[in-house]
Amino acid sequence: MNNKSKKNIEKLNLINNKILKLLDERIAILEKEPNLNTFSIDTKSIEKIQKQKNTKVDLVLLHQLFPEILLPNLISNDEKIVYLGPQGSYTQEAAINKFGINNIYYSVNSIKNIFFEVNEDRAKYGIVPIENSSNGIVGDTINCFNSYDLNIIGETVLDIHHTLVSKCNKIEDIKIIYSKDIAFDQCSIFLENYHLNEVKYEYVDSTTKAAILASQTPNSAAICSKLAAKTSNIPILFNDIEDNKDNKTRFFIISKSDTKKSTNDKTSIIVQLPDKYGSLIDFLNDFKEAKINLSKIKSHIVKGISTFFIEFEGHKNDSNIKKILNKHNKHIKILGSYKKEIEDI
Repeated sequence: MNNKSKKNIEKLNLINNKILKLLDERIAILEKEPNLNTFSIDTKSIEKIQKQKNTKVDLVLLHQLFPEILLPNLISNDEKIVYLGPQGSYTQEAAINKFGINNIYYSVNSIKNIFFEVNEDRAKYGIVPIENSSNGIVGDTINCFNSYDLNIIGETVLDIHHTLVSKCNKIEDIKIIYSKDIAFDQCSIFLENYHLNEVKYEYVDSTTKAAILASQTPNSAAICSKLAAKTSNIPILFNDIEDNKDNKTRFFIISKSDTKKSTNDKTSIIVQLPDKYGSLIDFLNDFKEAKINLSKIKSHIVKGISTFFIEFEGHKNDSNIKKILNKHNKHIKILGSYKKEIEDI
């Protein structure tokens, strides 16, 4: 080994020691203030890094490493976690961002099957999409909450960034593009600007499948995530091609277990009120009188019945909240109280 290599090894050892020292300092802060919203803090840190563009670190990898090295995970290692697949999906990316890499992940092909797997104890935790900033509430998730008695024990938000991938050397060689219908809609401006709206669109059930097809089909491309591109080993031609650069999807962590009360909780419920004049106003007034901040009210039709998905600040066991929930218990299904990670998307 030459002298240059020996010096570089010494430098790496010094850097590793500095990293460990900084992690010790971080742990000491979190031990003093365990209720700090580390998810929000770390997400904002990564967003700043992305804007500065002054790092050689793969930011997708950074998102996955942060939960591993910077904060205690919601769950221990080697737990079974089920997500909406296939491999390389945005839901898998959200799961890894939340829980880190040292767990057992597997995918199913529908939101209903995620609930089923957790309900049957085949997985300890499931991760399901609940809303997208561009497309609103995910109806399948609300429907499943009506059918299964599982708890929301956490939330996480993923920035949705689409890429255009292809083995074509020139964009003019692309004759067909694979993706989900929603991804085409979210990238319409880019597609028009590059005249790709004139080629054939092939709709598939996942962006991961789109990446696989594009890797196998001549003169084709796909709209997918960076993770799907890596999984399928297909080159990325363009990054961040979505129309809305602030496109986010929020996910719930579901489980049979429950969470402990913290100083910064949020509660989600489903409400089906009597079909009579003033029932919704009367219900909401109870929250106003108790000075409980309602953060979200979304209407949804479940089996022909008007249903409200409602969220508010506080824990279901808080005395003022418990009083309201008990008063309307015939019309309410409590989905869970959990530590608030974000205000809204």
